[in-house]
Amino acid sequence: MTTVTPPSSPASRSAAPRRRRMPRDLPRFLILCVLALLFLAPVYWMISTSLKTEADAIATPVQWIPRNITFDNYREVLTSPDGNILRWTWNSLFVAAAFTVGHVLLCALTAYPLARMQFPGRNAWFWFILSSLMIPGIVTLIPTYIMMLNFDWINSYNALIWPGISGVFGVFLLRQFFMGIPRELEEAARLDGASSLQILWRIILPLSVPSLVTLAVFAFMGSWNNFLWPLFTVTDVDKMTLPVGITTFSQRYVTEYGKLMASTTLAAVPALIAYLLAQRFLESGLSTTGLKE
Repeated sequence: MTTVTPPSSPASRSAAPRRRRMPRDLPRFLILCVLALLFLAPVYWMISTSLKTEADAIATPVQWIPRNITFDNYREVLTSPDGNILRWTWNSLFVAAAFTVGHVLLCALTAYPLARMQFPGRNAWFWFILSSLMIPGIVTLIPTYIMMLNFDWINSYNALIWPGISGVFGVFLLRQFFMGIPRELEEAARLDGASSLQILWRIILPLSVPSLVTLAVFAFMGSWNNFLWPLFTVTDVDKMTLPVGITTFSQRYVTEYGKLMASTTLAAVPALIAYLLAQRFLESGLSTTGLKE
């Protein structure tokens, strides 16, 4: 005789032990954690070394955790007679701010006609401008330096601001964003008698705040971290920017690692603050750039 097994009730099924499935995002999460540790390790080492004495900074084996935490390196960096880090910070802030404003304005004025106007050879001009991205910046270093000599701009803020104020990437970024703005807004403004500059200033730019902020952050970070060009054009200690100035703590025969890491930590703070303030605009600007109406 065949025995029929009655179907299990919902209560019995719920009482049975269930296998826990591994979340799909767990491998991705673990990979991101490993990558985050790899990226944060140099930052931790920089801050850790800045809190060590000079003997502990060069001691072997390596001390990952400072045994005797001290802030003498920061105090000596801020009060060192060999270099004025506050002056260097002001120079970097002024140069980066001026460069950012000029860079964003020039890129916007260039991207607007390439995106919204119709004229012969518009696409050819755009591809010609875009192709200049293939030219390495080091190729134009000597010609630009000779130009600064002819302008008598060596050891001046002009040499740090004007040579790189135009940027192909900024033109490309803003052009792609401008192309996604509905043309009906522009046509309505033209019917009201608005000029091209008025349309750009009152309609296009207010709608492009995420992309403008994104470009501004990139420009600020690029100018703030620029080392090679200020190293060539500025020899006056009072006109040095922060990346060049902190190299005075690393001399030919002696490198003061504690002071060097302390000054590097101080140099990273303004850039970190700028990124945190503009983070939401960065995400919005990068995610919507290139979307057409």
